[in-house]
Amino acid sequence: MRLALNFQRVEPQRGGAETYVVDLCHHLVRAGHQVDLFAESWAQGVLPPEVRCVAVPVTGQSKMARLQSFARNSETSLQNATYDCTVGFINTWHHDVIIPQGGVHQGSLQANAKRFASWQAPVYTLAKTVNPKFQAYQAIERRQYDPDRGVHVVAVGRMVLEHLVAFHNVPRSRIHLIPNAINPDRLVVKQPGAVRCAFRNRMGLAPGDLVGLFVGHNFWLKGLRPLLKALHQRRELAPQGRPVHLLVCGGGSLGPFQRMVNRLGLRDTVHLIGFLPEIRDAYWSSDFFVSPTYYDPCSLVVFEALACGLPVITTTCNGAGDLITDGQEGFVITSPDALGELTSAIDRMTNETARADMSAHATRLGREQSFERHVASLTKVFETVAAEKARRGPHFALDGRKKSRLKTPY
Repeated sequence: MRLALNFQRVEPQRGGAETYVVDLCHHLVRAGHQVDLFAESWAQGVLPPEVRCVAVPVTGQSKMARLQSFARNSETSLQNATYDCTVGFINTWHHDVIIPQGGVHQGSLQANAKRFASWQAPVYTLAKTVNPKFQAYQAIERRQYDPDRGVHVVAVGRMVLEHLVAFHNVPRSRIHLIPNAINPDRLVVKQPGAVRCAFRNRMGLAPGDLVGLFVGHNFWLKGLRPLLKALHQRRELAPQGRPVHLLVCGGGSLGPFQRMVNRLGLRDTVHLIGFLPEIRDAYWSSDFFVSPTYYDPCSLVVFEALACGLPVITTTCNGAGDLITDGQEGFVITSPDALGELTSAIDRMTNETARADMSAHATRLGREQSFERHVASLTKVFETVAAEKARRGPHFALDGRKKSRLKTPY
């Protein structure tokens, strides 16, 4: 198939969505598809040579101005192009298929508000909704999901699916539930035991220490605060229980959490590492993964942790949790602030036999989230779009209106 992908900056070091787009390009080409990428910029050498990159001009000084410019100019570049299917991801709208990797802004706002006390949440929500940046994002989403466009939407989790219906009235018949994917081979190490030993030595951890791993850039949203509370609560309730060490990795500000660790008396077991250029070693050096997030459409790091054999503790607010069977590959708690559930799940990780069994199931589940499976599911959606286009005929645009003239993307 002839496919066009539209993403502003394709630079994997920037984050998970960028890495996803690069991996998707590689696997679409491997599956025999012709792929053109419409982007403002892309890192050299990360894309397959078969991918044709089309530069979308961008103007403006501020981040928001450039984002809006890219969206408008992407539409101009794509509106008269002839592809079997065009695919967008974040903050652009002129596509046959949208894969909202970041979820739905109103859903994210609703989830973020739950981090605050009941009297603070309405103030936070009001401040966000009147913010020009939030209004700009909302305006883009309204164009993305305008019912006249009749786009197909790939929801990476049930939570995102329900938000698409609730906040944008997207018909369920146009939503395809397809979880995210990872490249599990990227996580393989030749000598896991040696990696584990070396990393633990650097962190001052003993071989027999029980270690949980937390990874995220927005520590507040990913639930680090309730996690620290749960660790403190567990210590208070069972002071003689097996100690649980926690590694905290990510690019966020650690200052508030260092103060919280000190206040809760957790300095001997909570290790605030910060940004790690290579997170793979941390996976192989830990015993379980914990992400009590308030909002995550479908966490790639959860899939990576599973593929490395780490049982996972996460929440129903994480699309990746849809695939976890409670007690089999880990535990899915009802919310980050369900401290009793979170404390109990952490405590159950101290059972060596049960954790070893969960680890085997986790490895299997994580490695199943491959791009081969993901692309096969996406291809069915792309084929549906191509068939719809064929029925409409070549003289109609995405929203069903007649085109004034035709152009090829070349």
